[in-house]
Amino acid sequence: MDNKKCLFERFGGDQQVSELIDQFYYKVLFDKLLRDKFLKADMSRVRYQQKRFFSQMMGDKNTQYTGRDLVEVHKGLNITNQQFDKFKAHLKSIASDMEVSEADLAELLDYVEKYRETIVFNKAA
Repeated sequence: MDNKKCLFERFGGDQQVSELIDQFYYKVLFDKLLRDKFLKADMSRVRYQQKRFFSQMMGDKNTQYTGRDLVEVHKGLNITNQQFDKFKAHLKSIASDMEVSEADLAELLDYVEKYRETIVFNKAA
């Protein structure tokens, strides 16, 4: 593993991040626990912004997330810790299928975990 490269580069760049996000939303839209959160969403826009967000989060210096503030996007969705955990489980499953190394997968999930407090508004569930 080349530690000089950011996670985005080690992951495989734009094409691999796009594949991860596309497969992720395919799973989410068939997941009873998560799909209701996306029923009213423009999924092409959601995918586009999520790809940009993940690329930037993973260290791509050429990508800038330009979507809405994450608190604003998620505050009315009443997302629970259980749903957030399911979100991460889908990411882990897909990245594993894509043969992402264990270290890179752990780093990706650590990055995602840092946003739990920003996204989860229903702490009781």
